[in-house]
Amino acid sequence: MAKKKIEKTEKKNAANIAVIITIIFLACMCISEAWLADTEYNYITIALITAILLILAIIIQKYSSNQTLAFTLPMMLLLFYTYLMTQSEWNNSNYFFICFSFSVISCLYRSINRTFHFIIVKNIMFAVLLLNDVPIGGAGTSLFTLSINWGICLCGNIVMLLYIKSATVTLSGALEYRDSFINLLATTENYIAMINERNEVVYSSKTLSTLSNTENSDLVHGRPFIDLFPGRSLKVYAGKLLKEKDSYAADWEFSLDGQKRYFKAASNSLPGGKGDVLINLYDMTHLAERDEIAVMKDSMRIGLFFMDRNYIIQDHYSRYLEEMLHDTKLFGRLFTDIISDSVSASEMEAIKDYFKMVLEHTYDLDMLEEINPLNELHYVNKNTGTRKVFQFAFATVERGRGETFILVTVYDITTRVELQQRLAEEEARRQEEMQAVFELIQVEPDVFNDFLKDLEHEFDNIDNILKNDTLATHDALVKIYQSVHAVKSNAVILGLNIFGGKMHNLESKIKKLREMGNVPFAEMLNLTMDLEKIFQEKEGFKEIIDKLHSHAASGGGGGEKKNINVMIESLSKTASRAAQDLEKQIKFVAAEIDPEAIEKGPRRVMKEILMQLIRNSAVHGIELPEDRKAKGKNEAGTVKLVIKMSDDHKNINIKLTDDGKGLDYAKIAERAISKKLIKPEDANNNDMLTKAIFAPGFSTAETEGVHGGRGIGLNLVRDRLKEVNGTIKMRSETNKGMVFQITLPAVPDADA
Repeated sequence: MAKKKIEKTEKKNAANIAVIITIIFLACMCISEAWLADTEYNYITIALITAILLILAIIIQKYSSNQTLAFTLPMMLLLFYTYLMTQSEWNNSNYFFICFSFSVISCLYRSINRTFHFIIVKNIMFAVLLLNDVPIGGAGTSLFTLSINWGICLCGNIVMLLYIKSATVTLSGALEYRDSFINLLATTENYIAMINERNEVVYSSKTLSTLSNTENSDLVHGRPFIDLFPGRSLKVYAGKLLKEKDSYAADWEFSLDGQKRYFKAASNSLPGGKGDVLINLYDMTHLAERDEIAVMKDSMRIGLFFMDRNYIIQDHYSRYLEEMLHDTKLFGRLFTDIISDSVSASEMEAIKDYFKMVLEHTYDLDMLEEINPLNELHYVNKNTGTRKVFQFAFATVERGRGETFILVTVYDITTRVELQQRLAEEEARRQEEMQAVFELIQVEPDVFNDFLKDLEHEFDNIDNILKNDTLATHDALVKIYQSVHAVKSNAVILGLNIFGGKMHNLESKIKKLREMGNVPFAEMLNLTMDLEKIFQEKEGFKEIIDKLHSHAASGGGGGEKKNINVMIESLSKTASRAAQDLEKQIKFVAAEIDPEAIEKGPRRVMKEILMQLIRNSAVHGIELPEDRKAKGKNEAGTVKLVIKMSDDHKNINIKLTDDGKGLDYAKIAERAISKKLIKPEDANNNDMLTKAIFAPGFSTAETEGVHGGRGIGLNLVRDRLKEVNGTIKMRSETNKGMVFQITLPAVPDADA
């Protein structure tokens, strides 16, 4: 096979080289004829065209199939020859017909059909050139002579085409018969061989080759036929067959690999007088199976097999078992090895103990069925990656000589389990949707619309981050983390626990990615898909709220709340929700709120940073009621907010205070040093410690929760203030609380 492939390649290379040589020869002929005739012609042009043609020919030869080459290359030669002849007054145009007769031969090498097409195109071009008075038969050639030459060329092409086609059809038929016979030998389950007069193998089926432990049937060619058979009994049968090989027929009964086998053997001499003989061994074992095999019919869609005390699978098992397990040659293998990739070590020990109870009849059948550890096995085949769910049943069977085996029945319950899982998932999804609707009903429409507006902004921001190729992966994850955190904060505050929980889980994924050194592309792709799912849920919110609004409108409703009322209500909910979840008492006081400041400020940024700071006060500042009482404070902590315009109306001044415990600088220093945000010698530098708490991922909380502990809140405040050129100052006094003073530039017609 390899030798034929090499010869075919060499012939193809020779044909390709011939095309290139022809192009060069024609160009040289043109230049020499023009030179001898002293014709004024641009030789640079002909050289350039020749070079381009050579490049195209090489490219076409390299990247085209034989079918394409059979038409393309001869056409290139035809056009090139015609151009040389018509443009340079080439005197040797009388060789025009002869040249393209060889082009037909080039076509024939590759494709009969393409040759036919080329002959048609070639003769059409002859006619066009003739009608345009081009001397394709040479200067001064008469029309009669030209017609004779043309006719001889055409008839020669047709005769050549018909002859080659006839030879090709005959050869193709012979090759097809040969290939069909070889395919039969490769695919048949029968044991077939052809031997010569010296009893050497000429051809052999794959199944017969396997008897000699040879997987490739080509490797047994030339070997003595009797060598294919293992064991003395089979060699004796083969010897008898060879003695009567011209006409032999007999039944063979023997043992192979511990299994009783039955063959019907026959041989016949082949016509031709060469002494070749065709031998056919038909496996009759399946027709003579014993009583144990009778119950294992091929039509049964369950797996059946016997297993001994050592968990070894016996020779008789249902053929469907191999299809179920996506495994072959199960005889002699340990059942425990087959399922080892599907169970843990401790589970395997429990399974072996169970088999012992089955064999020793320790419990009755009902009890054994109840404690069956393989009642639902999630099977994994590590070689094929197949995953299925099987149900196993076990029963003991007594054989001769007092041997006890376990009869194992295997049912494929994959479809049933998958259906149950889908039903459970669908039920969970419906419950989740009902819970989401219930949560939405509790939210004021104007507050929810404000939430949706901020949600749209954050998702647009995330989309822009993902599309920014110049942004480093770690920086992109920090920004995405901030937007997800902002959305989660809003959702939790409004009581959208289902949506908030999903955003919290998404935060956890992003945090893990941030902690990686190099983030794999696949992980970023998974994150993008998770974000897309959350975005689709946001679209579902719109549909639900539209339905709720339509019902509310039918019953009559009030007008929209002003921006100031929506913001104050959102901030109040932030404090009350955090207090409820943290089991604290917090009183939110909006002391002085200038409506002009709300209208002219960056609404979204104001809302986000105030929500984060209020949550920060609730988590880290305000103490538990019993702790406040022990310090002589009111059990309820106070968070106070003041928003005013500056005297020149160019800035917005925000002051947020709480009466909590203030900053724990010692704890901040310890955590900042451990995270290498400051040097140990800066542990008493309050300015450095204040900067550290705004770093991404910094938190003094011992545990993480939906309200804090992941170190993103104050980092979000810092970055959002940078976006609008705002500033923040803070002052802390132990056991007296915190003061945040924020300055934001006023933005006329602000809607951000």
